[in-house]
Amino acid sequence: MPSVQRYLSGHNNAARSAALTASSVRASQAIERVRAQRTGGGRVRLSGAYSGHAAAQVEIELRAAGGVPRASQPQFAGVGNGQLSVLGVDAAAPLQALTLTLVDLGVPTEHAQLALREVQIRARAPGAAGNQIRITVQPQLQRAATDWALLADWPAGSALQQGAQWDWGGLPLSAQGQLDERSGRIQIGHDPQVYRPYRVYKDGAWQFGLTPAPERPLPAGAPVWRVSGGYVVTVTDGQAVETYGDTAAGQPAVVTLYELLSALAGSALVEVAGVVAAERALGGQAALDVPLRTQAWLHGISGKVALQDVAVPPAAPTQQLTVRCINADVVGQERWSVQGAVSGALPVAVTGQRYQSAAADFLIPAIAPAALGSGEVGFVYTPTGRSDEEGLPSVCLRPLRLGANARPLTVTFRYSKRPPAECSCSDMAAPRLSLSCLGLEREDDMALDAAHQQRLQLLYQWRRDFMASNTAKFFAVRKDMDFADLVTKHFAEALAEIYEVAAAAAEWDAALVDMRADLQALEGLQWTDFAGGNINARDQVWQTGGNAAIAGAAKITKPGQLLQAEDGDGQAWLYQHLSTTIEDLARKYAARMDYCRTLAGIVPKSKSSSTDAGSCWTDHGGTHWWVDTEGNYLPAFTGHAYISAKRDADGKVYSTREFGFGLLVACPDRLKEGDQITVRIHSVDGHRPYQVGDEAVISTVAAGPAWLAGGVDGTDALTWRVAGSVSGALPDYIVPTDGAAAPVYHQAGARLQMALGGIPFALGDTFSLAIEAGQWRWRRDAGAWSALADIPASGQAPLADGLQVHFDSGAAPSFADGDTYMFTVHQPWAVGHVRDAHESAWGWAGAAATLEIDLGAPTPVAALALARYHLPAGAQVRIAIDGGAPQLLDTSGPVAVLLLSAPVQAARLLISISGAEGGHIGWLWAGVPLATDHHASQCQRVRRWAVGRGSGINPASLYAGAGDGWRLAWSPGDATASRLLQADLQRLLPLLDWAQQQDEPLILVPHHRHPQDASLVRLGADALEITDQHAWQPDDAQQRLLSATLDLEPVFA
Repeated sequence: MPSVQRYLSGHNNAARSAALTASSVRASQAIERVRAQRTGGGRVRLSGAYSGHAAAQVEIELRAAGGVPRASQPQFAGVGNGQLSVLGVDAAAPLQALTLTLVDLGVPTEHAQLALREVQIRARAPGAAGNQIRITVQPQLQRAATDWALLADWPAGSALQQGAQWDWGGLPLSAQGQLDERSGRIQIGHDPQVYRPYRVYKDGAWQFGLTPAPERPLPAGAPVWRVSGGYVVTVTDGQAVETYGDTAAGQPAVVTLYELLSALAGSALVEVAGVVAAERALGGQAALDVPLRTQAWLHGISGKVALQDVAVPPAAPTQQLTVRCINADVVGQERWSVQGAVSGALPVAVTGQRYQSAAADFLIPAIAPAALGSGEVGFVYTPTGRSDEEGLPSVCLRPLRLGANARPLTVTFRYSKRPPAECSCSDMAAPRLSLSCLGLEREDDMALDAAHQQRLQLLYQWRRDFMASNTAKFFAVRKDMDFADLVTKHFAEALAEIYEVAAAAAEWDAALVDMRADLQALEGLQWTDFAGGNINARDQVWQTGGNAAIAGAAKITKPGQLLQAEDGDGQAWLYQHLSTTIEDLARKYAARMDYCRTLAGIVPKSKSSSTDAGSCWTDHGGTHWWVDTEGNYLPAFTGHAYISAKRDADGKVYSTREFGFGLLVACPDRLKEGDQITVRIHSVDGHRPYQVGDEAVISTVAAGPAWLAGGVDGTDALTWRVAGSVSGALPDYIVPTDGAAAPVYHQAGARLQMALGGIPFALGDTFSLAIEAGQWRWRRDAGAWSALADIPASGQAPLADGLQVHFDSGAAPSFADGDTYMFTVHQPWAVGHVRDAHESAWGWAGAAATLEIDLGAPTPVAALALARYHLPAGAQVRIAIDGGAPQLLDTSGPVAVLLLSAPVQAARLLISISGAEGGHIGWLWAGVPLATDHHASQCQRVRRWAVGRGSGINPASLYAGAGDGWRLAWSPGDATASRLLQADLQRLLPLLDWAQQQDEPLILVPHHRHPQDASLVRLGADALEITDQHAWQPDDAQQRLLSATLDLEPVFA
């Protein structure tokens, strides 16, 4: 009687060699190229969901003859990384090579832009038009004095200083290193940069800093100014004008760079490229005044003279402007030359007067000397030769005083007869001097002041027209013309003195209008009619002869006679002589010109332009005067006070403020021409504030509107020269570079399209491709070849069982005659996997499947089993033998075993599966299981878990599975119940050898009546110790009583 244990091994599995037919196999996409023999540049590949029941070898072979035209993969040689795509090839396209060569890069369109720290201000409109955009920044800053000045130099580029002398009210930085929002703004000296002071605690002390760090050294002594106000920023392209920061117009203030960039977000002309952030860290956009400087600025002041209120006009050039004292005669009115390295010689400056020019504005402060009017001075009277009978006058200079500009000198006055009045040269026209010949100016630099010239032209234009109206061929009204000449003279002389004073010039303009209206009646050759009321007569007045004139019906015969008019109005009329001389007539206009002079600050005199220095020097007339023998000073007059005076280059009189005296002469009739008075100033107390040669140097740096640059009106296109090896030269391919998609190039049957890359193309870059064709064939598992077929234009063709072949073009030629590719198509769910007990399995498509096992001939079958399966809950598996009724297998455990009550002869088995979508079966066993003659004396079940543990105390574990192992033993002490015979060993050892050789597990059924206890196991050791109770001594091998212990380890699941 056999034992109760059953052994199901691949060694005695009838299904192992049976023909298997499955209803379906789950599709696979595991395709591997195993060999490629090629000379072409393309490649062949397989794809698809392979539904074949077993793995396959697929071989593809290329032939060059015939086929549909298609393109090789374009090849590039050059710099850029753009791509050329082949969109299609016409069926009639000639087979040839195509070459595209870049021959013209075109001109890219660029936006004009201005770099401003970490951002760029860019013109919104692309092209050269953006180059016209100008940005002007007008500082609207107010400076207020503080209690601080630099005690030492602050070096350029240095952000921090240590010491209380640098504490200018800066607030501590935040923990994030940001400026306090309350931080003030300052300027230092003449540096135009606006700083923000701050402090940080570092190395145990406060350190004081400026942001931004100074670009230029800040000198010791420079005052610190507190700054307020912002900037008005103007953006214009020459037509549209945008203004920002004009608070007077209700706009938000613009102070920081962040505020400017934020305001420009609304600009129609420009945009900001870059990140705009309210960053208050040092140097951040919100911690920095607008950094654009578009107006000239003061770089520095040096020299001995301390200028005040220095300002730089916006358009000043980059230069050094030297201000040098050239005349220190008059304290407080020193004269200074102003010479610019670019501007050249500029008008002379005067101490105490605000100087304004296109190069610089400044004030040379008037400094009072240490002492005024004190020193040693005396005079000597030296009479000329006389006879003994002639007496001498007594000459005294009393008082004799020194002026503010007194200096050591000697002046001698000689008593002389003055020239007659009619011999005055002051009224004569001055000849023109060539300043270029004098090396002073250009010829045209003697031109009149523009305002002076304009008014003078109006005056003489009227005179021209008036003279013309009083002239007819050979006749003229002389009196009217003389009158006009005298009036013109009065107006012209006054204009020369007052044109620089606005109020006086305005009065002069009004006087000119009135004068022209007055004299309009004199225009023409008509007789003068005094009835117009211009003499305010009651009736017509005309001359009757002698000294009498008729007024109405009365006749006046004596001067001073009062006449009672006869018309009864009670009025009396005083006889007067009516003058008609032009001198008297012109006095009206001379008086008005004197009024203009008063508006200009000039005291009217009879000859104010040539004989008066205000109230300091006056021509007192007379037949004699005292003349400076050297001609430097104006004459003195007997009996009058005298103040030292001279004439300037324009003939105007001015006081030198050097000395003055009263010229007292007793017995003046005894004076004789040639008498002399010598005034000698021996010494002057005190020191003059300025000396000739003193100078100051103003350094200015030019600036102008910031302009956007780099804008270009481009063609924005690349030109590719296209040529075919058969077609020859083809039309150029024009590819836009402005972001627009490239057009499709369709020539010679090829449809191409280029796409630009991140790296631009360079001249000479080349694409090459070929229009080619070919054929192919295939076979599976070294079978027969298919018929030749054209490589399709799409490059894709179907094979079998869901497989597709792809012909991917490459460098020309893509495919060559004889190119061969071999692929292994793996089928991880092949039905043949159920033949052994390895991990591979048969998987099916869908929820139901059938598997037919054709044993080929009637075969003994005592048991059926399934192992290594995965079936979802609710799945059912039935087995039918030779068309019999299906029997349900219990698949709830890891192994399903069906033991028949008695062995049968079976030729065909059918497994039906339902409700098992996604499931699989790894091993199918059918046949007669091995059983020993006697059951094992020991059959012990061992539950094992696959657990990986770490090291150390209480290590963690990783659970991988569980299974049942068994230990079977045949004890030699039980000869009747548990013996192991030689025949058993001869059947058992081949089974165990198979398991070791194939590394294949087996199924152990501990008791044939309890198949649910079956386990999938493998040998626990690589050795089996077999003991013979008779020590292998019996002559008959069948007499051996054997014992052994078989350890079986679980296959974890």
